[in-house]
Amino acid sequence: MSARAPSPVSDTGPAPASAVAPAGCVGLVGHDVVVGERLGIVRYTNVAPLHWGLEPWPGACFYRGVPTDLNARLLAGELDLTLVSSAEFVRHRDRLVALPDFSIATLGPVHSVTLFHHLPWAELGGARIAVSAESATSVALLRLLLEADGIEAELLPAASDLDAMLAGHEAALLIGDAALEEAVARRPVGERVPRATDLGEAWYALTRLPFTFAVWAADRERPPSPRLIAELRAARTRGLGHLADVARTEAAARGLSESVVLRYLANFRYFLTPPDRDGLEAFACRIDTTFRSGELRYWDR
Repeated sequence: MSARAPSPVSDTGPAPASAVAPAGCVGLVGHDVVVGERLGIVRYTNVAPLHWGLEPWPGACFYRGVPTDLNARLLAGELDLTLVSSAEFVRHRDRLVALPDFSIATLGPVHSVTLFHHLPWAELGGARIAVSAESATSVALLRLLLEADGIEAELLPAASDLDAMLAGHEAALLIGDAALEEAVARRPVGERVPRATDLGEAWYALTRLPFTFAVWAADRERPPSPRLIAELRAARTRGLGHLADVARTEAAARGLSESVVLRYLANFRYFLTPPDRDGLEAFACRIDTTFRSGELRYWDR
């Protein structure tokens, strides 16, 4: 690892399933390396503490994207390890195995998985709801929360643009930095400031459990190396130990105040503790009637 001051992981291009480092997939600068492992990095603020100061080493290659893109690449064999949305982890539990101590989870509000709507929640029956296509988990969570209240609505994929989404729909689901920025702005859309329902908070009200949005996972046939796991754990230690620095960098990139981003990041649970696993299993039971406790698998390392 480099001895220079921690910084966010650099952007890279795609990493196709090849044994040789492809053009556009950035590894150790100045080296032509054989790619041993390809790591997918989700490009959201709440993930930044998990890869703070992480840089490629000989044999490693990084690729950045949104959850749906990275999950598809992992399943296609184009990545070796990435943050996998909980819905995909449950859906592909026969293939995927997660690291035992990494998560993106919250107990209560998440502030970046939000349904914006003008009508009250209870009046959304029959509504057309525009949903971000960036994460399967957030859409599945919205669907089960609506069903829990006996609300039937039509969920329609849409680009993450709140104005456009609410122009043609009764509600809009945003995730990640787009949701955070809109939640902070609380601006009028269509001459009115929309209501905002935080899905993490709604899940807690329903279950009294944390909600685990994502885990680091890999194909069961390609376990992550001890080096990769050690680098990720070290990066998380750095990120959480320098959380104010992470917040300052991310706030500048998003045009948000440092204090807002610091409070936002401090709210997350990054260690997949037993309550986080309980919340993950409860979610699995609600989205898949065939799921049985103990079917989710974790690497023993």
